[in-house]
Amino acid sequence: MSKMSKIYLPLILAMLLSLPVMTAHGQAKPTQSVYKNIITCKGDKLMDGDKEFRFMGLAAPNIQQNESQIREDRTNRFPDEYEIRDLLGGIQRIGGLATRTFSLSVYTPDDKEMPVYISARRTYNEEAFQCLDRVIALSHEYNVRLIIPFIASQSFGGIRGVDEFSTLSGKPKGSFWTDEEVKADFRHFLDFILNRKNTVNGIIYKNDPAILCWQLGNEFGSYPGDRGLKYDEWSPKILAWSLEMAAYIKKVDPNHLIMEAGGADRKALLADPNIDIISDHLYEYWNKMGGRPWELSPIAKASREECKGKKPLMVDEFGLGNTENLRELMKTIREENIVGGLMWSIRSHRRDGGWYYHNEGGTSVNSFHVPGFTAGFVYEETRLLDLLRTEAFLIRGIKPEPVEKPTPAPILMQKGDGFTWRGSTGAASYTIERAENANGPWKVLAVGLEDSVIADVKTFEPSAEASNPLILYHDETKIAGGKYFYRLKGVNVAGETAYSNILTIN
Repeated sequence: MSKMSKIYLPLILAMLLSLPVMTAHGQAKPTQSVYKNIITCKGDKLMDGDKEFRFMGLAAPNIQQNESQIREDRTNRFPDEYEIRDLLGGIQRIGGLATRTFSLSVYTPDDKEMPVYISARRTYNEEAFQCLDRVIALSHEYNVRLIIPFIASQSFGGIRGVDEFSTLSGKPKGSFWTDEEVKADFRHFLDFILNRKNTVNGIIYKNDPAILCWQLGNEFGSYPGDRGLKYDEWSPKILAWSLEMAAYIKKVDPNHLIMEAGGADRKALLADPNIDIISDHLYEYWNKMGGRPWELSPIAKASREECKGKKPLMVDEFGLGNTENLRELMKTIREENIVGGLMWSIRSHRRDGGWYYHNEGGTSVNSFHVPGFTAGFVYEETRLLDLLRTEAFLIRGIKPEPVEKPTPAPILMQKGDGFTWRGSTGAASYTIERAENANGPWKVLAVGLEDSVIADVKTFEPSAEASNPLILYHDETKIAGGKYFYRLKGVNVAGETAYSNILTIN
């Protein structure tokens, strides 16, 4: 940390206690930051002030941009405050202290005008970055630190990465790593994001303690592999780029840690003074593609041995495997003093009803939805989330906190000839009631209703790409021509929400 940073950082952090957060309706909402320090490292440990910082939780790749179930008008491309709070609240409820966004999207005409973060050469989408502003600002309330990777090595639909970035610079694919003009354009992007003043809380990104670390990108090792290129030829290029950009980031932002993104000689990354954290992605299913072995724990142990006494190791993505394998990996992360792990991955409730889904790598996993539902039975969603919650408190050396009641109250909406609803964070089920008068008396129509549902019982696909939510409940007992009033509440083991709005159906 620079001398000037040491002087001014305590003043900046002290201001956080009185800064307002803006609601989705533009009204100031007082908030109090839980953060007192920017995360640092000491040897192979992460530190929150003078205390060791460790975590277990869920990666949140859609917290800054929705990937699936995008409306035709693209109005839900960027999560609103409700969806961001639902994700942060879900992570908090399973005991997580950190999460990882995904890489920031890059424009390509192939995505049919999908709004993105980097919209043209040295041009950035303010709507997108205001979404990221909200993510960062709201994390102060939920005590969930953010790992933010800058760019993807892959070319995922709706996300895009290094090849599309070089195209914006007017350069061919592959030039991202070596062309001086493309690198200058990327440094322009780094200047923009590191020096950005958050429109919600007023804090410049490079001073914000909500950011656990910057990550150079996502899975740089995939760049040659995905394109059939020679790894030995491209790895030195990726290494040189990584070291150059890490040094530049440190000059602009000396406060935050930097995590590498793979694709390069690990010994060189361990030796470089500007790389602070080493990362691993561990997936059981990669074995089917000729990648990792089935057992993940031995890989994690070997990786930890490489880093021990040198730099912190983080498993910032893991999962897509059988429960016992993942249980053993989480235990290894905890017992081997790996700083933390993030299971892939959590999705939020939708603002217009139900949940967002995303099928993961052609497996049976259709993302995780806290606290877990029968729709996720095939990949043991509830069991894995319960296990993750246990490990999240064990790695911190504290007793599990009591489960909290779901919140906020759901919002009931008519959908075709039935109902859907905007769900409550932490609700395991819902109770719907009906009356013939707005003041009651109320009759319970159904209990134990779930808002995570499967559309196709053969493929276990919950209509992941649908732009509209599914109907979650039909009232089969109503009499045609009658006038009815409906209300809903969320339920879990700790209690119930307040009732929803009352919906009148003629």
